[in-house]
Amino acid sequence: MSARLDRRVTFERQGAGRNALNEPTGAWAPLATLWAARADLAETERAAAGQIGAVRAARFTLRRSVLTRSLTGADRLRDEGMIWNITGVAARGLWVDIAAVSNGRKEEA
Repeated sequence: MSARLDRRVTFERQGAGRNALNEPTGAWAPLATLWAARADLAETERAAAGQIGAVRAARFTLRRSVLTRSLTGADRLRDEGMIWNITGVAARGLWVDIAAVSNGRKEEA
């Protein structure tokens, strides 16, 4: 059964810049915008550094392509104005499942 690819998602990769602490500082640049299906998996709250924040998890399904083979956890995607950090990429036949998490807030580049 094929997935219903009903949304456009944009994949982004961070530039190569680094600061004195070797942290990435490069700007995020778009790689491609592709059709995908999204399945929301969970919405939880996490306590970190004394603050509680919401975390959303989802699985994005896309057709397998040259781009999807190069995606890693260092990349991210945008869907409906939200930034999703990629946590895993799994190929299955003609499809690729991308696990991602978001804080659920719309962010600007």
